Amino acid sequence: MRGKNTVNADAFASILTKQWRKNTHPKWVRMLTQLLKSNEKEINMSTLLIVLGIIFSAYGFILCIMSNLNLGVMLTFMLGLGILVWGIYYNKIKEITSKGVMKGIKNIILILLAGEVLLIGFISSYGMNDSVTYREDAVIVLGAGVRGDKVTIPLKTRLDKAIEYHKINPEALIVVSGGKGYQETVTEAFAMEKYLIENGVNPNVIIKEERAESTAENMRFSKKILDEMFDDEYETLVITNRFHTYRGVSLAKKEGFENVTHMGSSIQWYNLIPCYLRESLAILKMWILD
Repeated sequence: MRGKNTVNADAFASILTKQWRKNTHPKWVRMLTQLLKSNEKEINMSTLLIVLGIIFSAYGFILCIMSNLNLGVMLTFMLGLGILVWGIYYNKIKEITSKGVMKGIKNIILILLAGEVLLIGFISSYGMNDSVTYREDAVIVLGAGVRGDKVTIPLKTRLDKAIEYHKINPEALIVVSGGKGYQETVTEAFAMEKYLIENGVNPNVIIKEERAESTAENMRFSKKILDEMFDDEYETLVITNRFHTYRGVSLAKKEGFENVTHMGSSIQWYNLIPCYLRESLAILKMWILD
């Protein structure tokens, strides 16, 4: 009886499989083909934009609640709202921007958006390609937010890179640079030094720079310290998050560092979009105003 049931079950499954292949699969293929060839592409695009707008808006809103409110988070939320409005009024916007001055404005906006994508790609590529030689005389670890005397995750990843480097080149000086930010109880440099020592870094090679409130000041004040430590030329490694590497190195050179290498650390996946949006604007500001 058991063998017979098994045969019947196998036969039944075989019949179902043949029916699916014969009927269901072609039906779905036909439906998909009709959808792609339909005259309702505007509706489909509108729906897609609305869905993307809701996702980005919700993403930005959640970040506003769960993390520190900053320009990157606000830009993410605004991007979501912009996409949502575009989706809701897709057909109207398409009609308005189909000719005349509005068409020109639309093309300019598209060019700017394409430029933004290319810039983010450049920033990402630069940060992914470390130039560290492990022969540097000094390391500058750029500060980020702290909570109490504990480092935040983005800052922890920077410090972990410094620890990794220290194991290979223990003679290099390590400058931890960062002042006390808004609502912070200790300087970033203090928390950074504490973390490094707790994780086995020789305290004799650590130097605190506790005044800087910007990346430019990180470099300016750190250079003053290192110039006093070295009589001759020296090579410096800049450690920061990958999205921040290009601007960090650029400002280091602007402040007078001649031999600069870089090492980038990762950030949490959910912070990628806000960080790169904010950083791209900071780089544009640096190029235009600085």
